[in-house]
Amino acid sequence: MNNVSQNSKRTRKGFTLIELLVSMVLLVLIMGIVGTSFTSIVRAQKDTNEIRKMYADVLGFVEMFSAEARLGSIDYRCYVIPVSIGNATNSRANSNDCPQILGPIVNGRSNYLALTRQDGMEKTIFKYDPRAKKVLMIKFEKTEGGGWKYASGYTDFRDAIGSAVSVEKLSFVINPDVDPYAQANYGINAKQFQPEVTLYMTVKNANSSKSAFSMDFQTTISSRVYSR
Repeated sequence: MNNVSQNSKRTRKGFTLIELLVSMVLLVLIMGIVGTSFTSIVRAQKDTNEIRKMYADVLGFVEMFSAEARLGSIDYRCYVIPVSIGNATNSRANSNDCPQILGPIVNGRSNYLALTRQDGMEKTIFKYDPRAKKVLMIKFEKTEGGGWKYASGYTDFRDAIGSAVSVEKLSFVINPDVDPYAQANYGINAKQFQPEVTLYMTVKNANSSKSAFSMDFQTTISSRVYSR
């Protein structure tokens, strides 16, 4: 009996200290790998959601911008036009028939786009603010007295694109760069084209991280208004 009892005690072995330490190290390593993988998955999912939101905001803006450009015509009267007087160059507005006078169109490009509806009763102005990296817009309606007032819902320029988007670059390329319907331009064959505007835009997600995602967009819209 004594021999059996002693043999039983000898076979009942527990974990040694080294075995416990090795097991703990392996457990910590496995938990670290799992934790890192989980964090990477969560971060990737977050980045994907931000990119999806940015793309949706940009697509919404492009659709709205395209609709405005098709339903209206480029309002050249809102832009300042350089006028050469001798050796000096001054600037004047082409007409007072605009609620806001914009900067000149330089080499066909501008940070502004002025559009007017065919009936002349509504104007829309888009503006790119490079400091804020935003696209802004404002609408005006003509009053009974012939003046202009803010359209319903507008008191100033407001965001035209969602908050998930940071607009790094934007320009409106206007062709032709002068009003082809103006009497002074009738004899200039190079200017006798149906007005169109090309939007060039580089955007990235506003919630920028080390891996900020950027995209380039370009679209050309020809006005469906053939005369004014």
